[in-house]
Amino acid sequence: MDRIVNVSDRGNAAIHALALAAAGEGRVTAAASARELGISPSYLAKVLQSLVRSGFLASSRGAAGGFELARDAGDISCLEVIEALDGPLPERECLFKRAVCAKGGCPLKVACARIAKTLRSALESTSIAAVAVGFK
Repeated sequence: MDRIVNVSDRGNAAIHALALAAAGEGRVTAAASARELGISPSYLAKVLQSLVRSGFLASSRGAAGGFELARDAGDISCLEVIEALDGPLPERECLFKRAVCAKGGCPLKVACARIAKTLRSALESTSIAAVAVGFK
């Protein structure tokens, strides 16, 4: 188990890039955001373009260009961003990638289901505006 929360690097970068835009009056550049997040500018540019295609950002070219929020940050949930880029959160009943317990006998199955439900609810109720508070 390499992560407690199974969110892709792409989904994580997207949430944080949107939060940076919200914290910075709604506009960011790929280069400045990549520096702030400590990730590759070319990688982040691809993530930002995905966010444009998904309707979270609008882009503009030129000296004053960059990316700006296309929607209010308070109306965008972290879950919505993750699912727009990566698809639905996986429904896992085991901490291993492949179940190792005897069929139907895992003592953690109920706990894993409860944790997955709690995670989904937390991501759904956390807005990009709430994440942006960490950048202000």
